[in-house]
Amino acid sequence: MFYKKDYSFKKGQQVSVDTLDKRIVIPHEGYAKHLEYIQNGAEIGSGTLWYDKRKKQYSLLVALTITVPDPQPTDHKRVIGVDVGQRYHAVATDTRSNAAFFSGKAARQKKDHFARLRKKLQRQGIRSATRRLIALSGRERRFIAAHNHKLANDILARFPQALIGLEDLRKICERTEGRRNKDASKKSRKNKRRRSQWSFAELQAFIDDKAPLAIKVDANYTSQACTSCGHTSKANRPNAGLMFRCESCGYEVHSDLLGGRNIALRTLVVRQDWAATGCLSTTPDVSCSEVKAARLSRYAELRWSTDTNPSL
Repeated sequence: MFYKKDYSFKKGQQVSVDTLDKRIVIPHEGYAKHLEYIQNGAEIGSGTLWYDKRKKQYSLLVALTITVPDPQPTDHKRVIGVDVGQRYHAVATDTRSNAAFFSGKAARQKKDHFARLRKKLQRQGIRSATRRLIALSGRERRFIAAHNHKLANDILARFPQALIGLEDLRKICERTEGRRNKDASKKSRKNKRRRSQWSFAELQAFIDDKAPLAIKVDANYTSQACTSCGHTSKANRPNAGLMFRCESCGYEVHSDLLGGRNIALRTLVVRQDWAATGCLSTTPDVSCSEVKAARLSRYAELRWSTDTNPSL
């Protein structure tokens, strides 16, 4: 639907829509912020008329183009890092040691419930079970999307107007799932299923969409690099456990909190480069291995200093 041809806005919060029979003018309701954008002269694009079968009502989806000023480093004085995972879906921390943990236990239990129902229905193999599977898949997708929306809103409410650093997790599934093993234990198969259903990309997309500014940083060794002495080793996390303990200096901290701190420090480096050069890179350059190695070498010099963080 084209604006001013198939539909147009009228005074008194009314919209004129062209139908197959005739053109009609009807009152409309909308999100106050979007209506304010329209009243302030936002560029209106094409629209889509969508019918909600459950509510039995029509919605007009309108594309808006809004001009916003370019962000500046001075607009984002607070820097936070967000580490995403499965045990804790998100751990957010700023450079002043303010941290927030968002557990994924309830969501994981709900996903396991959906998995048990799906397995039971697949064994039946009848037509009604297939219809039930389709409805169940839609319900699961909506549950995951609603959970990620709430999680993104909670992070932004806890850390408003901050420059948010996220891990660049491209091809993470290829690096973590490994080869298929038919003789794998039941627990191993369950953990692999949970990893494959890990909706970290959707969560990061929601944070990126809602936040004033979010950037991606290198995810390499964020859970293995010590923020106290800089020693990086896989042995710093015995059995990939919950706690991080540096084998060099003995520094001990929650592993997900350590990941959030490393991400925050790397985001701070990007902000400093932005202030110095005037150019902001929202995603790390992975096309050149030498450039990536230079960045990782620079990250190894970062420290979470107790001088700048008295609460530690």
